[in-house]
Amino acid sequence: MPITTLKLGPGELVLGETGAPLDVSAQVTACRVSWSVDSEDDTPVLSGDLLPGDDTFTAALAATFLQDDLKASGLIRYSWSHKGEQVPFRFVPSSAAGAAITGVIKLTPLDVGGDAATKNTSEVEWGCVGEPVIVDDV
Repeated sequence: MPITTLKLGPGELVLGETGAPLDVSAQVTACRVSWSVDSEDDTPVLSGDLLPGDDTFTAALAATFLQDDLKASGLIRYSWSHKGEQVPFRFVPSSAAGAAITGVIKLTPLDVGGDAATKNTSEVEWGCVGEPVIVDDV
């Protein structure tokens, strides 16, 4: 059976608690959840066998955002006022897929500025706290 592929969008990226979420979907030009692995070396044992090293998996939410106007309700202010905090997120890469990725990220502030007379962007990679999950609830 052939696989179905989708383009990024239309979808959504929402940060924060359910009662007061910040929908930043209209500012996202690129977004992904990426994984990395830290693998320990194998350990030789007396029998001549190797005890496999442990793997530690970590995930991050990486995105490129159009910078906003620095108003209190915007993403830049949000990232600055919540720096270092653990914040839930919900990422829907494509509404047509019917699934979302949810988890918790640790916020770092977005950069501000760039080239004159352009629509400036900020790139960020927020590390996940624990592991994100795929949910079928879109």
